[in-house]
Amino acid sequence: MARGILTGLVLSLQLVAGNAIGAPLTEWQKQVFSEVEKSAAEQSKAAEPELLAFFDSKDFRANLSSCCPSVAKLPAAELLDRLSKQIQVAELASGFPADQDPTKMFPDSAGMSIGFGMNGTFFLNDWQAILLHSTDPEEVWHGLEATYVAFRVNSSGKTVTQEQWFGGCTGNKTQPMEMLLSTCYEQPYSPGMSMIVRYDYDSESGNVNSTMWMAENSSGVSGGWKRSLAATSEPKKVDCPPQEAVFNTEVYVADGHCHTYTMQNNSEQFGAQDHAETFAYGMKPFQVRGAPSTLMEAGERPVYSMVNLDLIDMGSPIYGDVSAVFAQKYILNSTLLSPTDTGLYEMGCLDKSVVPVQVAYNCSALRGFQQLGTLQHNKHLWLVNKNFWGGLGLLYTAFQRMEAPWGHHGVATGSFLNYFEGALLGQLQYPAAIRFLIGAFPALFGTDMGVKLQAWARSRGWVLIWALGPNDKIVPGQTSDFNFALLEGHSSFAVNKRMIDPLVLSETTAAASLPLGSDVTDKFKQMWAEVANVRNTTNLTNVTIAEKWNDTATLLPQLPVRPLMGGDCEVQLVNAECIGMTLQGSCVCYASTEVVSLVVV
Repeated sequence: MARGILTGLVLSLQLVAGNAIGAPLTEWQKQVFSEVEKSAAEQSKAAEPELLAFFDSKDFRANLSSCCPSVAKLPAAELLDRLSKQIQVAELASGFPADQDPTKMFPDSAGMSIGFGMNGTFFLNDWQAILLHSTDPEEVWHGLEATYVAFRVNSSGKTVTQEQWFGGCTGNKTQPMEMLLSTCYEQPYSPGMSMIVRYDYDSESGNVNSTMWMAENSSGVSGGWKRSLAATSEPKKVDCPPQEAVFNTEVYVADGHCHTYTMQNNSEQFGAQDHAETFAYGMKPFQVRGAPSTLMEAGERPVYSMVNLDLIDMGSPIYGDVSAVFAQKYILNSTLLSPTDTGLYEMGCLDKSVVPVQVAYNCSALRGFQQLGTLQHNKHLWLVNKNFWGGLGLLYTAFQRMEAPWGHHGVATGSFLNYFEGALLGQLQYPAAIRFLIGAFPALFGTDMGVKLQAWARSRGWVLIWALGPNDKIVPGQTSDFNFALLEGHSSFAVNKRMIDPLVLSETTAAASLPLGSDVTDKFKQMWAEVANVRNTTNLTNVTIAEKWNDTATLLPQLPVRPLMGGDCEVQLVNAECIGMTLQGSCVCYASTEVVSLVVV
């Protein structure tokens, strides 16, 4: 009888406990990561003297004294060490909508939804999502949205008449709509959202200029990303928003004749995303620009995430009502870091198109692929980020957010986009690639979609966190588009409210680190039912949502948690993945991965 012994075979006996193997990479991705890793190690080391000098600068020390007394007098070397430890435990979070119609996906949209996750075996990038879930990917890659309208200004120059056609200038025509010039009107845009538009007449050119904002229905103004086709229902006169419009001014010929105006050209926009990935990250080109034909091609591209150094409770709130936080050990040797959001760089710096950011940024600070880092080599990214964002950069906000207690300093609207971007290479396989999920309490708690999120987490053995997030929508509801309202105005959000779902926790290996009695699950179910009832019987507002959050946290003080800080849970993190810290100071972690040997006879 022959006996063979296989040793060193790693078997993950727990669902999520730190997969030591990591994401499988293609040959192209291996080459890119190797090249970046070598360059980043050199740049990170070279950046240390400049960082230390900056930490000792008069202006920075004055800033620390005013915001962060606990670290204001620390030596520069210790400040740098704190940043390094924080990035070691930082969450890489990818936000996405709870539900998604693949026929309506657009360039730079998130590639995930709860449904995609429940029916899949790995976390999708947007290219993969369109190939897998769209009935006609070519239509998505090359879709064109246009509006066919005519404008005519009356002889007094005080009103403008608009007519719209469907299916081209020879199609069906709507009734003429007359509006006052230099006056704002609200029109329906999407569920829960409206478009506010103002038309101004330029007598010299004979053109009508339109200015557009996005708004919650009959509420405060918020941001938007996709342009909308002209609305067909009767507009309602409203006050013009005080802030600068997000979108470029559209110019219409006011000669009374029908003209075609392109509102969205997917070929151009997917092409721009394609360029960003090949230029900024060195990814393998598609055979056809902006239009992969196979999953193998699409699999060469990354999943995007943000490094949550601002400790935002919702993880990545701009991009949807769910965030996935990835397992650090799984992505450690397969993640590229950019000092800024590459979509912003592509559009705002290379294309020089309008982007929904109302703060200044310095495009000359960026050089794309040359400045990338990794999770182990990244000190130079802090300097590039500072030079790009100035006083809103991470070197300022990270220290503010680390100052105890968590959330003592809020996140200003201008800082929600100041993150390092993480490009996760390789296939992010379930369950090993995900550390935990975050659901938006205002949009999903007490809803059928929230139940689906719980079911997805349970099926994979992941912890589910509920987060209050910015809670900025006066009328809470699911986010159907990017929430760029978080980049507008001069507000500040605490974004420091997290709570573990005990129903899901009980079916994970992390339950052992946070023992809970049966009364906890009963009380949680009670609050779930209360919130569900409020949603069904009253006009829900964000004030009511905040009250229900506080009621739940007060009733169940064992459940609130905060993100990991540098130095937390060091013993557990050697062999496990951790979720965070309870407010009583206990680590919430999965069980450790075990390594065993198999004997084959």
